[in-house]
Parts: sequence; structure tokens; C-alpha cells
Amino acid sequence: MTSFIFRLLAWFATIGLGVYFILSPGSSSSFSQKIFSAKQEQSDLQLQLEADKNSSEKEEFELSRSAQEFNAKIEEATAESEKLNNEIEGLAVQTDELDSEISDKSKELGTLEEELGKARLPLEEIELQGKPLIEKESADKATVKTLEAELLAQKQIADSISDQLSTLELKRRNAEENFNSEKERLSVDAKKPHYLHFADKKEVLVRNKVPSGKGIFIDAGYAAGFRDGMVFLGERMKDQTALPFRCQIGLVQDNYSYLKFVYPDNSDGSPPNLDLDEKILLIRSGTPSLSAGATDLNSTQ
Repeated sequence: MTSFIFRLLAWFATIGLGVYFILSPGSSSSFSQKIFSAKQEQSDLQLQLEADKNSSEKEEFELSRSAQEFNAKIEEATAESEKLNNEIEGLAVQTDELDSEISDKSKELGTLEEELGKARLPLEEIELQGKPLIEKESADKATVKTLEAELLAQKQIADSISDQLSTLELKRRNAEENFNSEKERLSVDAKKPHYLHFADKKEVLVRNKVPSGKGIFIDAGYAAGFRDGMVFLGERMKDQTALPFRCQIGLVQDNYSYLKFVYPDNSDGSPPNLDLDEKILLIRSGTPSLSAGATDLNSTQ
């Protein structure tokens, strides 16, 4: 628009200059030339004026469209602003409610902290009382670990002894089988004596026990082949894992005998814990090295 105004002023100035040249005294020969030049310039200016007018109209149209878009954006921004203002007002209400709730919770938290402080007092006392127990627990755990290690070592030793015992039992069974086989072979033509011979076996029942635990009475005697001074190796029939024991006949009747427990090499052994009416197996064996208290028994038949 401004460009158009300046061009219009230039056009009027050109017309005025032409009028000046016409009215001013001058050479008539150059006047026609000046008029022609002025007309030519006028024509150029009119063309430029039309071009500028079209450009100006285009710019006005673009400006109008930009203004419409800008107004639309302003309206949209205004609507968004109003929406945000409404949300802010709602948030302000919620903020007040939250402030009130925070205040209430702060008071409640203060009360809880006060109660917690009171509750911690007995806990501190309990911790002080429990400290020795915790230390004792740690010591006991260390002791348990030590005992477990010792138990493992003892178990290994026991397993080794058990293996050795199994080997010895196998050897003993083999030796017993060989002995019985050889005994039967040698005894085919031999006359069996009227009393129990060496390695003969006899199952008897425990009829009574001596209060001192030094012996037992059995339900077999002279008629079953028992004689004074015979020595036997006894085994419990109901407990095959029990250790065998040694005993010696001290008194013999027809169907009743007294067995006294004896221990080789003057050792102090523990008498077997036999029950009344318990069945035991007696195997006649050789005379052991008896203690001084057993030397009054009769010698072996």
C-alpha cells in the first residue's frame, strides 16, 4: 500500500514536470521529444502502478488470511486459557482439601511418633536383656558346630569299626562253620560223652536272677549235660546285636543250675541285662583266666 502511494506521487510529479516544460520558454524542437519521453514514462508508470496494485491486493489478501488464522488461534488459546483457569480453580479447591488432610495427617503422625517413642522404651530394655542371650546363642552355635565336627569324626570312626566288626563277624562265622564241619567229620566214629562237650550249644531259659547281678539260675542241670565248673559263652536270642558274655556253672541240680558271670584277666565287666524267662544260647568253651573270687569253682570236665 505504501509503495502504491509513492508511485502515485511520482506520477503526479511527472505530470507537473511536463506541464512545466510546456509552459516554460524553451526550444520548440526539443519539446515534442520531452512530451514523448513523458508519455513513455507515464506508460511505464501506469504499468508499474498496475503491477504494484496487484501485488498490494495479493499482500492484503495474504494479510487478511493471516489475520483470520491468527484470530482463530487467539480464540483457541482463549478457550484453552479458560479451560486451564477452570482446572486451576478446581485444583485450588482440591489443594485446600489436601492441605486440610495433610494437616490432619501431620497431627496424627505426631501422635504416632510420640506413641512410638514410648513403645521403644521397653524394646530397648528387651534388647539389653536379650544381648547376653544373643551372645550365648552365638557361642552355642559355635559349640554346636564343634560338636557336629566331632560327631562326624566319631561317626567315621564308628563306621570304620562297624566295617571291621562286619569283617570279624564274617571271619567268625566262617571259622565256626569250618569248626563245626571239622567237628562233625572227626566225631563220626567218636563216642559222645554223657555231658556237654566243647562247642556244644544249649538253649535255656532264665528262671531267676541274683540280686547282686553276679549270676542267674537256668532251667537245665545235670540231666541236660551240665557239670560243675563248666564255662560257657552266652548269647541273647532276642537281641543278636548284644555282646556275648561268659559264665561258669557254680551249682548243678538235676534240672536247675546256677551260672556266675566271669570276666577274663580280672577285668571289671558289666553283667548282661537279662530278663526273666528270656531264652539264651549257651556254648561250652574253654576255661578263661578267672579272677580270685572265681578260683573256688570246680575245674572243667
